[in-house]
Amino acid sequence: MKLRWLLGLSFVLVLALLALGLFVYITQVRTKPPGALLPPVSAQTPLPADAFDFPLDPERFGPYVPRVSGPLPVDTRFAAQNPGVGSDGKCFANLAGERIPFNQLYHAGEDWFSLDSGGRVTGRPGAGAPVHAVANGVVVWAQALGSDGHVLMLAHNLPDGTQVWSVYWHVADVQVAVGEAVVLGQPIAAIHDRGFNSHLHWEIRTFEDASVLFPADAAGGRGTCNGRRVGVGYTWDDDPERARPEFWGYLPPSEFVRGH
Repeated sequence: MKLRWLLGLSFVLVLALLALGLFVYITQVRTKPPGALLPPVSAQTPLPADAFDFPLDPERFGPYVPRVSGPLPVDTRFAAQNPGVGSDGKCFANLAGERIPFNQLYHAGEDWFSLDSGGRVTGRPGAGAPVHAVANGVVVWAQALGSDGHVLMLAHNLPDGTQVWSVYWHVADVQVAVGEAVVLGQPIAAIHDRGFNSHLHWEIRTFEDASVLFPADAAGGRGTCNGRRVGVGYTWDDDPERARPEFWGYLPPSEFVRGH
C-alpha cells in the first residue's frame, strides 16, 4: 500500500515538473515583456520571395505629400528633401567639415502615415496598426531605438538568385525573432505610437550591412554615419551623383513592390 502511494506521488511530481517546464518555456522563451524583443532562434530557411506587397494597406496609409496629404511643408517620399524636418546638422559632413542640415538630406525610404478617406494624413490613428512582411524572407536584424520604437530588417531571396533587404523603422510590439523565417503578409510588428508623428519608415535595398556603407571620402564617411548596421535612413554627398539614395543601393520601395 505504501509503495503504491509513493509511486502515485512520484507520478504527480513528474507531471508537475513537466507542467512547470512548459510554463517557463511559454513565458520566458516565446513571450516577452512589453517593448522587449524575442530572443533569436536558429536560422531558418525562408521560401523564395516570388511576390511582394506593401507593409501597410495603401488605401489607408501613404507618404506625406506637400499640398496633397495636408497643409504642412512636409515630404516623406523616397529621395525627397523634406523641409519639414528642420535644419539641425546631422551625421553627414561636407568638404569643409560642416554638418549638413537635416532638411537637405535625401530620404532613403518612405514614411507612411495613416490617411483619412480623402487621402489626408491623420497621424495618431496609425499607431498600433499591424505592419506586414513585404515578402517571404528571414529576419536578420532587430534593434531597440528607445523612444523611436524598434527597427527590423528582413532578407529576401529573389527567384533569380539575387537578394534584397526590407527595413521597418519606428515599430513596436515586435512579433518575430532574428533567424525566424516569415511569409508574405505575415504581421511582424505594429506602428510605434509617436503621437501625430506616428508612421512607418520602410526601405527596400540591395545591401544588408550599412555600417561601412560610406567610404572615407564621402560625406557620410567624413561624418559619423557609418557604424550602424541598419544605416541612418538618409543620404547626401558633395558630389551630386553620389547624393541620392539610389547611388548607395537603396531602391524606391513602392516602385519595387509594384514591379514585383
